[in-house]
Amino acid sequence: MNRQEAISVLLTTEGTYPFYSGGVSTWCHRLTHNLPDIDFTLLAVVTNPSPQSKYELAPNVRGVIKVPQWGLLQPAEYSYHQPPSVVLRNIWNTTAQGIAVRFKPTFERFLALLFSSACEKEELGRVLLELHSYFQWYDYRKTMNSLEAWNVFRHAVRAAWECRPPATAHPTLAEVKQAYRLMYHLLMVLHFPIPQAEIAHSSAASFCGLPCVLAKLTKGTPYVLTEHGVYLREQYLNLRNQIKSFFVRWFLYRVVENVVELNYHFADLVAPVCAYNSRWEKHLGVPQDRIQVIFNGVDPEKFRPTKKRDGGRARVSSVGHIYPLKGQLDLVGAAALLRPKFDNLEVRCYGTPTDREYFDACMRRVVEFNLNDCVTFAGSTNEPWNVYNDADVLAFPSISEAFPYAVLEAMSCGAAIVATDVGGVREALGDCGLLVPARTQQAMAEAISFLLNNAAERERLGQMARARVLKHFTEEQFLNSYERVYCKLLSRRPQQLLPAYDS
Repeated sequence: MNRQEAISVLLTTEGTYPFYSGGVSTWCHRLTHNLPDIDFTLLAVVTNPSPQSKYELAPNVRGVIKVPQWGLLQPAEYSYHQPPSVVLRNIWNTTAQGIAVRFKPTFERFLALLFSSACEKEELGRVLLELHSYFQWYDYRKTMNSLEAWNVFRHAVRAAWECRPPATAHPTLAEVKQAYRLMYHLLMVLHFPIPQAEIAHSSAASFCGLPCVLAKLTKGTPYVLTEHGVYLREQYLNLRNQIKSFFVRWFLYRVVENVVELNYHFADLVAPVCAYNSRWEKHLGVPQDRIQVIFNGVDPEKFRPTKKRDGGRARVSSVGHIYPLKGQLDLVGAAALLRPKFDNLEVRCYGTPTDREYFDACMRRVVEFNLNDCVTFAGSTNEPWNVYNDADVLAFPSISEAFPYAVLEAMSCGAAIVATDVGGVREALGDCGLLVPARTQQAMAEAISFLLNNAAERERLGQMARARVLKHFTEEQFLNSYERVYCKLLSRRPQQLLPAYDS
């Protein structure tokens, strides 16, 4: 880098780094640790105020700001970034008259845009900026819990009846209250000040991207958006299972859709981790010239082939959190089909159970198929390279994926892989492994059986996989791509765009 001073980057996350493990956290950890000439400030949107870091932060991480959306009703309870005098000032400033004059008109515009069939994203960004600026001088809880704010919301819901599906035509008071309560928590990110940085970088097109949007509007800060999974698609799937009320679900879809599209609109560069994700981004209006795929990368020295086991049981291993989208239930089903053909079969699932109900269902299935001496849920591992090298076959039965690190790491170790053809897995694996449709236990069992019976094919595919990683998916390539992006965007940074809010 030609500059004498390090570039400063605001890196925003949601439900991931540095408080929760997973693929996005792995990406954040490698990005921050291996670009030592860049200073990072982390802004982490979290579910509650008290998660503990699971990672040792790099020396160039200058600070971590937790933005809890849940676990508290009053953001001022968690105002380490503000002295008590400012908290008290904001509470005293917040009067019924002030809410009516300064907050109500902006809140009305926000809801009108939210419920609009064609929300203008430039205007939505400026309205959110006004709300954010308001909450730097006035109390969030006192404002949002006011009768004025509640009446604005009720009237906006009633006025939006024409754009609502028929099933949402007559929501109960309880449903409207639930929608308002959820919005209260989701918008809490607007209470927190935006840290100064030269580049804003969000790890998802979600609420953690709002600080990046606001930084661009106020300071002209260039905004990079990395898409791991497709956030909008994930929320379509999650809300369907989590929210029973059709009205509340419709309302949350409106919120999430607009937040996602707002991120896409203001990002100077959208950098999906695989081309598969870019289909959604293009569909939602991101021009091709603002999309650049930047693949995840692994360290080929850390993840390298070692001498394979001699003899022993036929081992099939899988690595990933134990939860529905990772598909371990299907792998157990495949093991039941394989067992009659391989008396010495051993299936090991490594990963932390993040969905207890799903994990219990997996264990029941093991007992149901009488696989107790065959299938083991081995917990997490701190040495995944040993797992990849000790297995005869690596199985990845996911139902949904982005561009999984576990597949790249296994490839770098020269593993023979069977994976479901979801997300960016095909882009990673190419013709260096066997792909099967998701949720097809028979197809997975047949592919695993083929490899277990063909040592030469396992060796051939493993060598090809290792060569593919060295050519396309090294950590050095991944890091160089982001460093170039930062420097390029910084060279085009404009002057401040909008004046600060005048209280």
